[in-house]
Amino acid sequence: MSNGDLAAVVVTVCVLIALVALIAVLTQAFALMREMRRKLEDFDAKVSPALSQLADTAEMAQTEIGRLRDLLNVAQKVAGLAESAGAATAKAASVPVDKVRSVISVLRGQAAGSERETGSGGEGRAASGRTEER
Repeated sequence: MSNGDLAAVVVTVCVLIALVALIAVLTQAFALMREMRRKLEDFDAKVSPALSQLADTAEMAQTEIGRLRDLLNVAQKVAGLAESAGAATAKAASVPVDKVRSVISVLRGQAAGSERETGSGGEGRAASGRTEER
């Protein structure tokens, strides 16, 4: 055997060893990929129901937030109406109270005036400037 033949045999053996090592590495890589795929499928099987439940919960929360927003709008409108109704009631109530006060003060003034007139013996109607027509 010559040096060239020996080199060819050594190179062939090295190539075969490298090829076996490459096949072993690729086999391990494929096994790892299959295991990763199984783990991902298991993870997906466990997480998908939780994600769908989370999506349903988020949708329900959005619905409730919308209802709450509508409720707050109604409450603001009611508060505004109550405030304007309260102001209108206070204004309407103040007018009769002012009129009653003025009527009471006028009546008190007439009562005091009629006491003066009856004490002097004069006629109350004539003294007050009013005459009775029949």
